[in-house]
Amino acid sequence: MKKRLTALLLMLALLVPCLPLAAAAEDTPVAASTNTKLIAFTFDDGPSTYTATLLDGLKARGAKATFFMNGTNGSHGIVNHKDLLTRMRDEGHQLANHTYQHLIPFDSYGASTISSEVSRVESLLFDRMGGSYTDMVRTPGGATGGAVKSTVAAPIILWSVDPLDWKYRNANTVYNNIIKGAHDGAIVLTHDIYQTSVQGALRAIDTLKAQGYEFVTVAELLRRRGITPQNGVVYTSAPNKGTNLPAYTAPTITSTPGDNGVSVTFSTADKGLTLYYTTSTATPHLGSQKYTGPITITKDTTFTVVGIDKYGTRTPVTTKTVAGIPPTSAPTVSYENGLLTLSCATAGASIYYTTDGSTPTAESTPYTGPFAPTTTTKCIAMLSGHLNSPVVTCTLTKYGRLFTDVPAESWYYDSVGEVVEQGLMNGTSAYTFSPDTVVTRAMLTTVLYNLAGKPEVGDNLGYPYADVDANAYYALPVYWARANGLVTGYNDETFAPNDTVTREQAAVLLYRLANYLGMDTSARADLSVYTDAAQVSAYAQEAMQWAVASGLLNGRTATTLAPQGSATRAEGAKILTSFTALT
Repeated sequence: MKKRLTALLLMLALLVPCLPLAAAAEDTPVAASTNTKLIAFTFDDGPSTYTATLLDGLKARGAKATFFMNGTNGSHGIVNHKDLLTRMRDEGHQLANHTYQHLIPFDSYGASTISSEVSRVESLLFDRMGGSYTDMVRTPGGATGGAVKSTVAAPIILWSVDPLDWKYRNANTVYNNIIKGAHDGAIVLTHDIYQTSVQGALRAIDTLKAQGYEFVTVAELLRRRGITPQNGVVYTSAPNKGTNLPAYTAPTITSTPGDNGVSVTFSTADKGLTLYYTTSTATPHLGSQKYTGPITITKDTTFTVVGIDKYGTRTPVTTKTVAGIPPTSAPTVSYENGLLTLSCATAGASIYYTTDGSTPTAESTPYTGPFAPTTTTKCIAMLSGHLNSPVVTCTLTKYGRLFTDVPAESWYYDSVGEVVEQGLMNGTSAYTFSPDTVVTRAMLTTVLYNLAGKPEVGDNLGYPYADVDANAYYALPVYWARANGLVTGYNDETFAPNDTVTREQAAVLLYRLANYLGMDTSARADLSVYTDAAQVSAYAQEAMQWAVASGLLNGRTATTLAPQGSATRAEGAKILTSFTALT
């Protein structure tokens, strides 16, 4: 009688799991590898101290599994074994949800508790996976009553093979029960919190592998059987009903040399995948760099690429080192006594230049020695087997100062030449002005000091700011400006010399300087013509009206004044030339 009852129960176990599958959408059947037998081993209640051994065994056997994990379960659970989740992820296993505290009976709790138990583990899984994905849930005890189905916003995964490993705690019994119940499309329930379960499961995998089974995650099992999991729907197995899709294939890495370097492209033949990559041998995950298009490299680079679907299932890993094309260093310039000298740090490189503003090529004038540049001289370095260097543009101001970042056609070209010639501003290096660099409090205060004629400061410098070094280039200007009420520090008695200056702050300081110099500051402009006039601070209203009326400041666009925008060095040069024209 007992054997008959056991046989009846086994028959029911094989029939019942098929029922929920009718609720899931199925893709068009694909006749591919139709004889492949698939089985999904799952492990509940962990991770535990035995999980690392299990992972070793799975790796040695080339088997993938699904881990339904608790947040905390005595000494087990994610909270106590977080690092194991990283290993599971990198070795291609599925990280799944078994609720936070394993409350029993789970379906006796209300929707709020059920939702919290699921979402707390989901957050832990997303953290270790590096991003969000469609989670799968196994409820404690396989509970599906009460508010479970309507509350769990994820597919609910049960099982079709239960070796009762939690009851017997015997490796041989676990092994025998798995082998007896195993079938194509089965989902096997085990627990990695028992050493005997780990031993029995690995032994069963060996036997089933010899029988032709392929060991996949639950998500992969459902996908390959054409099943699209639905939230709140229970799945217990995925028998072969004519759809047996192939496994995901590894992405392809291809490379093509180009003018700017080697263009590297990743691709996949599988649908529904997003490609992620690292520039090392580290396995990518959801938090890694997402591939959006060809990548250009100039040096040898190792790429590791995977595809990941919406359920967190990833493809095999592809790793490839792509040879780059080395760049040629940009020409270095030196200008003395009216002659321009060019050199290149790349040994063997040739330099070509033009003096008419055109882009140099290998057909341009080869550099053989110092020469007199024109207003715009452009040069490039070339070497066979290397990328061409960037083009360096050398521009002479009308005062004979050479810069490599002040184009002759720029709106600030004349202003830069004038302020540098007058000593109001300096370059940021021998041949650069850095026009797009924002103006700092130290820079602008120094400019004010220069505009005032560098007056004597005297011996009594007043109370020094804590962050102003007496040896700094801006020390005397700051002390002078402070003593004459042009600048103030912050409430903590600091000056913050490296803080950037907004356009309205620049206007205020110039307004104060104009008054200090006795200039006429009565002019006022109507700021209401600008759509952002309301952004002008109350303390800066008069200064901004004067600065706009005097032509010191113009709108950033025809309709915006950008009073809170950072002032650049190019803008500073333009403002200063306009200011000096007023004196």
